[in-house]
Amino acid sequence: MFFDIFIIFLILILLYQVYQYKRPSVKLIYKENEEIRQIIQKCPSLFTYNPTPYLNGFLHTVLSSFKHPTEKHSTNKEHIENTGMSIDWIDRGHGIDKNKPLLFIMPGLTGSVEDGYINTIVSEAHKQHFHNICVYNYRVLQKEGDFTFKPKFYNYGLNMNPQNYDDPYRDYEHFEDDVIQNKRTRVDLPADLHHCLSYLKQKYHFNKILAIGCSYGGAQLGNYLGRFHNIRLVDAACLVCAPHHMLINQKYLSYSMDIALTKILKGKLKECNPKPECYQRYPIECQRVVNRALAATWISDFDANFVIQLYGYKSVKDYYQHFSLANRFPLINIPTLCICTEDDDVCHIKALQENLLQESAKNIICVAKAGGHIGFLEGWKTESIWFPKPAMEYLKQFAEIHFKHH
Repeated sequence: MFFDIFIIFLILILLYQVYQYKRPSVKLIYKENEEIRQIIQKCPSLFTYNPTPYLNGFLHTVLSSFKHPTEKHSTNKEHIENTGMSIDWIDRGHGIDKNKPLLFIMPGLTGSVEDGYINTIVSEAHKQHFHNICVYNYRVLQKEGDFTFKPKFYNYGLNMNPQNYDDPYRDYEHFEDDVIQNKRTRVDLPADLHHCLSYLKQKYHFNKILAIGCSYGGAQLGNYLGRFHNIRLVDAACLVCAPHHMLINQKYLSYSMDIALTKILKGKLKECNPKPECYQRYPIECQRVVNRALAATWISDFDANFVIQLYGYKSVKDYYQHFSLANRFPLINIPTLCICTEDDDVCHIKALQENLLQESAKNIICVAKAGGHIGFLEGWKTESIWFPKPAMEYLKQFAEIHFKHH
């Protein structure tokens, strides 16, 4: 009896695996219009994804971190004034050409130009003949981070006036009173990003800026595009495995992944603060709890003891609610490709906000059946990482000077 049940169970598993293997690797969601159809036709890689069939989401995520392109990239770091922000220019010996667009790459929370997936994006960008390429280093968790800096467009696009009840975006409800009353300056990541892009635009006069944000970098980019939609400096964007709804993501985050990510964050924080005197770079509110952040076991503890202190939120829940991309999707007014996976252990598929994304006729949602978090390994031998291919094909279309979106 037991043996029969076991055989039936194995057959069911096999049938499910065959179904998973046979069904389309990618589902596209968008509003039907001629412009979108033309864009999709020029992104052939959207239809050629062949995910490694024997990997689950967790293994996609872990194993992809060991994949590096054969091409070696040399870089030059440029500091954005004295803000603590910087960019790494990908140097191929050709210099910067202001008549060609800039590809602006935003890594994940602890990512950098040295990470394998960033190098894979760069290699694919070279294949698509991108000339100007840089990787953004935001000032949180950076050794040079200066948290006394207040960007010109600080809190732009936010309703921080408690008297303004008519605005549906009551952002002030999520922040501490001293932040609302301008008694304390918080870290405003989208305003930082605008400052950096403005600096590059004014210095180099790029005709276009095309951006790709991965994971937390996608969260920053999406928030920027929504809040700064009236004055944004990005012409087209790609968001890869970005957290659409952080409360839902946290709810479905596995214990093992939670512990692993927290360990990575603590390591980065410790690396940025090798000596006690370095804590002076942080606001006094944060100095008091850095040691507690370094002792955190869960991401929510780390966020409570470090992140919300920098960002000025009342609580972790306020941070997760307010910084989620879902809040800003309806305001994004440029062509945007959103790539995600069904088996992402970090940004869960249940957090995908299809209805909000589809409010714009410019957006394309690409849902892959497998790939984990910034993994997307493909082929039986995990030969390559897939997502940079459609991302660069998509952005390349908007690199042409004659292309105009309405």
